[in-house]
Amino acid sequence: MRYWNLLLLAFSILFINCDDKNKDAFFMLHNEIDIARTEVIVISKKQIKEKLPAFDESQILIFKDSLGTEFPYQLDDMDQDGIWDEAALVVNFEALETKRLMIYAFAKAESPQYEKKTDVHFGVGKAKPEASEEQLYTRSYDPRDKDSLFFQMEGPAWENDKVGFRMYFDPRNGIDIFGKTTKEPTLHKQGLTTNYHEKADWGMDILKVGNSLGAGAIAFKHQDSLYRLTGWNGTRFETITEGPARAIFRMTYLDEFIGDKSYHIVHTITIEKGDWFYKSDVELHGTNDGIELYTGIVNLKENKLKFYNSNEGVDVLYSFGKQSENDDHLGMAIITAQSLTAYLDAPSEGTGITNTYLLNLQEGKNHSFYFMSGWEASDTQFKTIEGFEKLLEQSTKMINSPITIQ
Repeated sequence: MRYWNLLLLAFSILFINCDDKNKDAFFMLHNEIDIARTEVIVISKKQIKEKLPAFDESQILIFKDSLGTEFPYQLDDMDQDGIWDEAALVVNFEALETKRLMIYAFAKAESPQYEKKTDVHFGVGKAKPEASEEQLYTRSYDPRDKDSLFFQMEGPAWENDKVGFRMYFDPRNGIDIFGKTTKEPTLHKQGLTTNYHEKADWGMDILKVGNSLGAGAIAFKHQDSLYRLTGWNGTRFETITEGPARAIFRMTYLDEFIGDKSYHIVHTITIEKGDWFYKSDVELHGTNDGIELYTGIVNLKENKLKFYNSNEGVDVLYSFGKQSENDDHLGMAIITAQSLTAYLDAPSEGTGITNTYLLNLQEGKNHSFYFMSGWEASDTQFKTIEGFEKLLEQSTKMINSPITIQ
């Protein structure tokens, strides 16, 4: 009995010491808008070490609120040097809620496993139905001319628990939408033995892209000419991260000619759990020389269009109508905080970019914007334009008012 008492005392001392070390290891998270929301909170390793000075790589982390609810998280290596830089957590907030985020470090055992809710998938193969997932892949010219390979879903695809997208990994460089009716990652299974143009229990490809920019692809204007981003002289795809909180990948275009000059262009795409949109970050490397960035929304079917500057200080361009490939309602929107944006219509025919509502993001080396999609089969709120507009308004407020961390 004395042995067990001593053992319990030792455990109690260990617990008290561990708790004492962590008593100041917390952040205060503030949702400053009157909207309940699911958000991905990003905390750097530097911030964590400021709260837990004794933390080292041999330990595992646990994040909880003051009630003991554990937050799913992932550790992301943003600079791809083999060492993680940031922790990304999924946190649910009530309207105007403040949460205390507690951080605990434990001796390395088995790392916690959280359900994956976001994914980047790029499958490359020689013959269906076999394809291998690639984390890093390069191409030049037009890969469709090579009979020795095929791209699953014609290029990289990304998704969260709400919606999915894909990018054509060839000089078309358009972006397509996968409407989802499941919360689980599913795109890694599509395009091998399934026909994603037909509605299934998981969803379907809901967008006709044609020669448009589709769902937020990018192009550049120089003088009076609009240039599609083709990647003809070299394109590199790279998965950065994926997991329970967010998925990120990067497209790098080398020696991309715009007019008579070549540029190095980096397009980073991020999708987070709980959002109906993804984020684009675009970097232009080279002498700007009046180069303007454009993005757009496909305009191939009847829809209503609206462009406005919101009360939250962002510009919004959106369309709504029975414009899905399932002949039901689909809303699409571009949200950007770039100033002095304007839109115009691309021609309905020709050899260049066509059938697109083009949004001019103006000159600059760095640009960010969001593309939102709402399909009525994914959520009944998208059966009406009023439902889509309501969620669009909420999304702009959330984008403009991120969770503050103290």
